[in-house]
Amino acid sequence: MESAGEGRVTFDWQSVVYRDFDVDLDEPGSRSGAALDALLDDLGVPEGEGWALVGAWAEQLSRALAAGVPALLRRLAHPDVAVRRMAPVVLAYAAAPADVIVPAIREHSLHAPDPAVRLGLLVVLGRYADRPAVRAQLRRCLRGEPADALGAALGLLLRPAPRPGGASAVVGSSATSTTEGAGPVEDAVVEALALCGGEAGAALGELAWCDPEWAGAVPYGPVDAVDSWLVGTPEVRSRWLTLMLAALGDGRLDAVAARVLVEAADRLYAADSTRYACHAAAVGALLDHPDPAVRQAAASTNYLHACGSYLDALAVAASGPAARRDPEVAQAALARLARRGDRRCLPGLRERVAAGTAGAELLRPAAALAEYLWPAIRERLAQDLPAAEVNALLSGTQQWRGGGPAVPEVVAALERLSRRVDATVSGDPHARPEFIELEAASAACAFLRRWGLDDARALAVLRRVAVGADPETGLAAIRALMGQNTSTDTTTRSSTRSSTRSSTHSSTRSSRHSSADSLTDAAADSVDSAAGEMASQVIPLLLNVLARRHRPGRVAGRRGWRFDDNACGWLGELGPRAGAAAPALRGMRDDPAEAGALRVAAADALWYITGDATGAVPVLRHFANPGTASATAATIVTERAPVANEGGVDAALLARAQDALRRIEREIAAAGPGDEGDDDRPAPTG
Repeated sequence: MESAGEGRVTFDWQSVVYRDFDVDLDEPGSRSGAALDALLDDLGVPEGEGWALVGAWAEQLSRALAAGVPALLRRLAHPDVAVRRMAPVVLAYAAAPADVIVPAIREHSLHAPDPAVRLGLLVVLGRYADRPAVRAQLRRCLRGEPADALGAALGLLLRPAPRPGGASAVVGSSATSTTEGAGPVEDAVVEALALCGGEAGAALGELAWCDPEWAGAVPYGPVDAVDSWLVGTPEVRSRWLTLMLAALGDGRLDAVAARVLVEAADRLYAADSTRYACHAAAVGALLDHPDPAVRQAAASTNYLHACGSYLDALAVAASGPAARRDPEVAQAALARLARRGDRRCLPGLRERVAAGTAGAELLRPAAALAEYLWPAIRERLAQDLPAAEVNALLSGTQQWRGGGPAVPEVVAALERLSRRVDATVSGDPHARPEFIELEAASAACAFLRRWGLDDARALAVLRRVAVGADPETGLAAIRALMGQNTSTDTTTRSSTRSSTRSSTHSSTRSSRHSSADSLTDAAADSVDSAAGEMASQVIPLLLNVLARRHRPGRVAGRRGWRFDDNACGWLGELGPRAGAAAPALRGMRDDPAEAGALRVAAADALWYITGDATGAVPVLRHFANPGTASATAATIVTERAPVANEGGVDAALLARAQDALRRIEREIAAAGPGDEGDDDRPAPTG
């Protein structure tokens, strides 16, 4: 390594970490990494000599600085352009006396033939901008070549980062846009910063601060880099953004930079919607830009849609010729208008519903406008639609109010879907109906559970579907018949029934005349009667599902959950009202020929129905014990293959049994002696 001599410098690692590179401090790209390696090799810096506390990239930079200022300055004339361009980046972190470094840097910045090298050296000079001669040179460069102007602007704007906990690394990074003691940031500086989208940005893109692998290709990368440097100076950022949006709007700036600028406008508006509302109109104007990439970026905002001028532009983009030219942008505009309850989106939404292009993602935000859209939805549902469209319409309107009038159309849709599914299964019991058909039928059942349980035809259709050829659609119909106090999902989890025993079985042993019970006896009797009537209807349907478990065909649904497991779980949810199902469940629980998952589900359900701990606990312990080899043997292979651990034990069955066992034992312990149930059955066999 060359002798450092009087040019020895210290390493400004704070500027690396807090100003120019992210905190991970990996190399910004393979190009920059290779250039720094080449510089280190040329300098002859030995391994292990570097500032290693803040990451590999900072360590490498510090190793280069250890060679000293004179050695680094000589590399500005190196024949390898990569070495020449890396030298200014390293020098930007040199904390050295001004008289050691400034004269040579000033000279090289004036005469270096490479614009990227000159730009980097002007950034280095910015460390000494408090010296009148340096500041004067930087100001003169603002009127020079584009790369010189951008480098001078960055030099005047950026400052070495302070020690952690000190003032900001960026000029005016609090609520002001002034430099430290140097007055406001001049228009000439902001105008020079706006050159980052052209040839000046291309020069910046040759330096490690804007390595394309890290920052993105030119001009996106340089624009994003400058914007990131301005985040701490919102007023300067706003002035720069005004110039950049204008250049983007009239075509002087490449469309790839649109996303950076729209996001900047969005964040400024979020920070101060009064001061920075001016950018809303500029972004709104981009919705009519000839380049589709710009239009799409302008429609992708998170905060600007709260501004009236931007909403007006969205309304124009959402309908008429603009919507026909760019349906994707029109859809985004419609969604934002709908989310704010703006009725200007209604024509566009109705048009898409009628055309069959209104997806669930577009309808969900329109919940506040449901009363204006239900007629169009009903008219569309009355047609014989593809399953995907039925599913989109019903999924998108799931949270809407006022769905009752659409019950007849949904009933008809469910009948059509059920016929298609049953036709598939009837021809081949092992055939799988289309996933989307099952989804749509499930969505129709969920709709009728919410809106159709007072409709005689809806109830009749649900009962027919419940005993149809396909057990999965049948379970969705049964779930609907169970009423609104049940989950909207047709799968079962033990956690969804964690409170069933305490809320149903235990309640039969307590007085209805609690001081906390606001219902009258008559009202309570009515509720109990309705619940009992519902249970009497669905228990035979669920037992029918269980009785079909040995028939040829699918045993699990589209998301992998077993039909018999679901049926047991839902019987358990009915609590003591499902007493009529207890004999069948006991037979399944105690039969060693049954699948382990079914035996566990039946034991769990019986506990909720009868409080039968004596019969449930031995079965659950049998399958909860990972050392019980027969538990694995009892688990038959179905379409939903068990997930086994290294010991060959079905992990899902093991977890299910352990969870049920913990809950039962916890309740027994809380209840005290004498509440274990009265089913004195022998321990299960393998």
